[in-house]
Amino acid sequence: MIGVVVWSNAEKEKAVVWCEDQASLAYLQGRVELLAPGRWPEPGDLVELDSELIGNLRHARRVSVLSERGCPQLPELLRSSGGERGRESHLRLVPASERKERGGCTPPFPPLPVRASAGR
Repeated sequence: MIGVVVWSNAEKEKAVVWCEDQASLAYLQGRVELLAPGRWPEPGDLVELDSELIGNLRHARRVSVLSERGCPQLPELLRSSGGERGRESHLRLVPASERKERGGCTPPFPPLPVRASAGR
C-alpha cells in the first residue's frame, strides 16, 4: 500500500501515515519497521507499507520510503486548510418536532418531475 507521512518525530521514532485506501491512519513506531536503515521518514514523504490491525489501532509494517520530501509543507497545509469555516460544523441538531413533520430522520426530497409518455 502507498501512504504519505503526515506527522513524524524522529527522536521518539514515531510517525503517522495516511494510506491510499483512506481507512484509518497507520502508526509507525520504531526503526525495526523500516526496511532500509537511514533517515527517519518525515512529513511529506511518500512511503510503501503493509498494515496490521491490532485491536482498533492500525500499525505500519515493513515501511520503505519511495520519495523523500515530496511535500514537506504538508503539515502546514493541513493545519491551514480548515480556516475558520473548517472549525464550524456543517451539521445541525434537528428538533424532534421537525423530524416528526418529515416522517422520521429522512430528509425531505423534492418531488420527481413528471415525464410525458411518448405515443400515448
